[in-house]
Amino acid sequence: MGKRKNDAIWVAVLTIISCFIIWHVFHWYYIGMYLKMFDWIGTDSTYIVVLYNLGLMLGVGFVLGFLMKKITDLVGYKVRETKHFEQEEVGNNK
Repeated sequence: MGKRKNDAIWVAVLTIISCFIIWHVFHWYYIGMYLKMFDWIGTDSTYIVVLYNLGLMLGVGFVLGFLMKKITDLVGYKVRETKHFEQEEVGNNK
């Protein structure tokens, strides 16, 4: 399988995953789960709220970051390595 086809498959899969995460957040907001979780703060279930929000942020960040990388690879943008001005060789100034 070619690299371009592989990147296109990854873009499709990661797009579906990100859409599922967005749907999940809207669904829980619509059914009122976030209000219930807000009431858990200050009780013994506070760690569940913290872990859920932390996991959601890490998951969305990872999926979106990887999706952007794969879209960039699919488009074919290549970053050339640039040399720092101090690494360039200086000619003789005699």
